[in-house]
Amino acid sequence: MSRTVIYAITILVLAAFLVPCTGLAQESSPPVRAYPEKDPFIAGLLSWLMMGTGQMYCREYTKGSIFIAADLIDKAALVLLISHINSTYAPQSGEIININFSAFDTGTQALTILYLVGSLSLRAYNVIDAMNSAKKYNERMFSPRRQEGLDFSLGADNVSVEYTIRFDK
Repeated sequence: MSRTVIYAITILVLAAFLVPCTGLAQESSPPVRAYPEKDPFIAGLLSWLMMGTGQMYCREYTKGSIFIAADLIDKAALVLLISHINSTYAPQSGEIININFSAFDTGTQALTILYLVGSLSLRAYNVIDAMNSAKKYNERMFSPRRQEGLDFSLGADNVSVEYTIRFDK
């Protein structure tokens, strides 16, 4: 045998063990997904019901924990607002009163409006963020990935080496 053939066989054997040959020339079946896609609607719905759960659904645990803490603070602010209204406008002994928003003083009206605007804004931001988190999760897990491979073919009178790059759809 000539030295060229021995060198070619040695290179092919070493490359077979060092570089994974993926056989990219043949069509392969689509890969099986280990994780299901996250539905942005479900993530938004979960976050509307309780802030942070949509982020947890999308496996963003740190962000979800922060939103859960914000939800607890929001609920504590609601309890304090109701407690303030109850202590300020409590009926006297046995008296029945009806209170509407116009009966509040300007400070209580401002607190109520501030709470409602802040709470609804935080909740809307949370829902939008959960939906975006689901989209980012799907892109991260299921986006087209680049596959590279090295193929060798040994003919009767030639040796060919192919390096292939393919993007999945």
